[in-house]
Amino acid sequence: MFKRIDHIGIAVKDISKATEVFSNVLGLQVAKQEEIEDQQLIAALIPTANVRFELMQPTVSDSVVGKFLERRGEGIHHICFEVENITEEIKTLQSRNVQVIGGSPREGFVGQIEFIHPKSANGVLTEIAEVDLRTPSDTNLSVHHIILATLDRDKAVDNWVNNLSLKLNKKAKRDDAPLITAMLDAGNSQIEFVQQTAKTGPVIKRIESQGEGIYAVALETDDANALQSKFEQQGIRVIEDKQGDNIARLVHPLDFFGTLIMFNEKKR
Repeated sequence: MFKRIDHIGIAVKDISKATEVFSNVLGLQVAKQEEIEDQQLIAALIPTANVRFELMQPTVSDSVVGKFLERRGEGIHHICFEVENITEEIKTLQSRNVQVIGGSPREGFVGQIEFIHPKSANGVLTEIAEVDLRTPSDTNLSVHHIILATLDRDKAVDNWVNNLSLKLNKKAKRDDAPLITAMLDAGNSQIEFVQQTAKTGPVIKRIESQGEGIYAVALETDDANALQSKFEQQGIRVIEDKQGDNIARLVHPLDFFGTLIMFNEKKR
């Protein structure tokens, strides 16, 4: 079964620039970086308190990540779940008619890996890994949840619960926006499906331009004002979105490697 989210893979054009921004703004340091020749990329693992970021820069333009950058620009490429036994997990997925890309484990950056085709995961390229590379961190910054955009929340939830064995925590309707959501337990973090109930809006626009899939990453910090200040000192736009009594801060994806980052202060 899926134990936890191991990492969020982000395709970038310049890994040196990206790692510098992650350090200066988020206070996150590279724990491991190397060139992976068979995947034609340079990868860097950057841990938060619970989930790692994997930054990926292609070394050739016609590689998998290179083609992704050419087609969609910088942004989230995949999410990876840790599994106990990858060979058995692949067999289980195949028995549920989940389309896996290779059909057998292969050596990856963090251990033995395999990928689930986005068609079987509501537009999300999903990696599974039997992890043997650990990168501890003493940061307090954490990934609260990963937000997935969908046209049909209930259908997406059923797929991830039945085929990927994640547990549904709750379904909800936003009072301050035309959105319905569902939160799934992912061990050390959560997966949130978001469906826009209006005919137009940011989630609809995202799906129209890129299809269903990963929409944003929500972070938790001890001091949201201080983190906002660090973003703004680097010239990165932060938009405040009031959600009832809470304020969600959104980092413009064009300013942060094609990735929509949301962050809130941890509840005391």
